[in-house]
Amino acid sequence: MQLDQPFKRRRSSLTSLIDVIFLLLLFFMLSSTFSRFGDIELTSGAGGATSGDNILAFAMLQDTGLTVNGETVSVEGLAAFIDNLKAQNGTNGLVVSVRQSASSQQLVDLLVVTRGLEGVATQLIK
Repeated sequence: MQLDQPFKRRRSSLTSLIDVIFLLLLFFMLSSTFSRFGDIELTSGAGGATSGDNILAFAMLQDTGLTVNGETVSVEGLAAFIDNLKAQNGTNGLVVSVRQSASSQQLVDLLVVTRGLEGVATQLIK
């Protein structure tokens, strides 16, 4: 069977290609998240909590938990523990030793709590 008219090639249209690209762009824009990560300010170890008139508490953060002045303290209970130390002996500084075994999430949780402590300077040491 033969066709009466020869096949004529149509000129290709870019309209459908542009529509597909637009739909892909719209999909990726709507499916991506634009979450903002919080910043935690870290300062150098010089000065700060080491001046002569400060009474310091020593905290050690490791994978097993947090100890302050040799006593095991939960991160959530740190604020109350430091407030108790402030009332007893006027503690106004906290030196935190971070061990290699501690996770970065533990450090961030600790820094969030210490940021809320009024009148207590926090210093990180290795």
